[in-house]
Amino acid sequence: MRKLIRRLDLQAKIFIVLVAVVVPTFVIVTVAENQFTRPIIEDEIRQVGINTGKTLAAEIDSSRLLAQANPTPAIEGRIQEVLYSQPSISRIDVFAKDIVTGLNRIVATNVEDDPAAPTPAPAVLIDSVTSEYRTDEFGVGYWDINVPIEHRARDVRGPKRILGAVHVIVSTKLVERIVVALWRTTATAASFSVVALILGLSYFLRKTVNNDRKLRQAETQNVQLTSQLHEAERQVMNTEKLAVMGQLTASFAHEIGTPLNAIGGHLQLLKEDLSSAEKPQSIADRLSIINGQVSKIESIVKSFLQSTAKPTSQTQLVDINQLTDKTLGIVRPRIDALGVEIRRDFDRNLGPIRIVPLELEQILLNVVNNSLDSLKGKRELRERSRLALEVTTAETEANGKKWAQISVYDTGEGIKKSDMSKVLKPFFTTKPPGEGTGLGLTICQQIAHKYGGVLEIDSREGAWTRVNLKLPYEMKV
Repeated sequence: MRKLIRRLDLQAKIFIVLVAVVVPTFVIVTVAENQFTRPIIEDEIRQVGINTGKTLAAEIDSSRLLAQANPTPAIEGRIQEVLYSQPSISRIDVFAKDIVTGLNRIVATNVEDDPAAPTPAPAVLIDSVTSEYRTDEFGVGYWDINVPIEHRARDVRGPKRILGAVHVIVSTKLVERIVVALWRTTATAASFSVVALILGLSYFLRKTVNNDRKLRQAETQNVQLTSQLHEAERQVMNTEKLAVMGQLTASFAHEIGTPLNAIGGHLQLLKEDLSSAEKPQSIADRLSIINGQVSKIESIVKSFLQSTAKPTSQTQLVDINQLTDKTLGIVRPRIDALGVEIRRDFDRNLGPIRIVPLELEQILLNVVNNSLDSLKGKRELRERSRLALEVTTAETEANGKKWAQISVYDTGEGIKKSDMSKVLKPFFTTKPPGEGTGLGLTICQQIAHKYGGVLEIDSREGAWTRVNLKLPYEMKV
């Protein structure tokens, strides 16, 4: 049974719950109505019989119908009128006191030799109203009521005289009809309520299920779009890095070419020295120079390979000073080729922070290369311009927080005031086509925001530019 219920859908389960709740409620309410309503209605029918008997008895006494020689026609006519107005009354018998025997005798009735009719009350004198609930042979209930016919003298304090009695039988079939009607009404109301609840809940349930399905689809699409966005960001980062590597290639070739030329020259001189075999000190000096140049090439190649290797994408404790110095080493060939004066001012007391090294290196590479592009542009405009690049690290405090700050300052072309509000927007670039995508600083800002940091840019056109990267210092914990 449990397995069957589990296989049902939500709508079927709700239907079962409604039936399980409404049907017992209907039964309980109907039984309660029957228990409380039936006695009340039966008592009302009894009161109808008693009041009818009293009214008829009073009329018989006031009209002195029993004093007539033949009171039967007049009394039976009045009985017919009563029965016409009270359909629940099935029988009325009027008894009068026999002067000779002193017992009651029937003087009027509405029943003529009906064997199925209940037997009249015993012909005995009664001085008070009596009522008794009985059932006939068919199981139909009725009230058997006897009301005395009294006569009082004009002086109400005088004795009363019993003239006879009115016997009334009131059927309770009306009670059964009322109870059945209540059952049917309650059943109809319960059925209508169940159907209305099922239809209403089905409508709202369908809407809820549809909304839930749409929400799940939207969540799935959101996850897919987020994944695609992250993949696009990684691709853009790789593209930016490849662009940087492309800019470094020329300087890299120049840097390697210089020591290779020196090695070639010294090898030629060494060959000449070996042919003479008279200058051992000169040979040792040349070998030392060649070894130094080879070491320089090895250092340049190693630095280049480290910059292009795929680093870890997990956060780790990173020494900001060391990573900044490493980044400057990567772009050193461009710095030397442009003749830029570089200054380092590192806070040696600055502790590490927890971050993905690649992402911090990506920010520094973009910012430093932007500075070198600006310095290159200024040198092309004014050959004797002072070209300087200053990189500093420090611990600062702002807005009640401690920050690890990396500042990159250059004396390049600067940024126009009209462009200051656009430099961090995607796809905005002032570089010639093919030299920039306009996404470098945007990615840098997104990475900074990822760690709760900020990227600030200040500049004066034609003079200088300063970029401050601030990262929460609490990240070191």
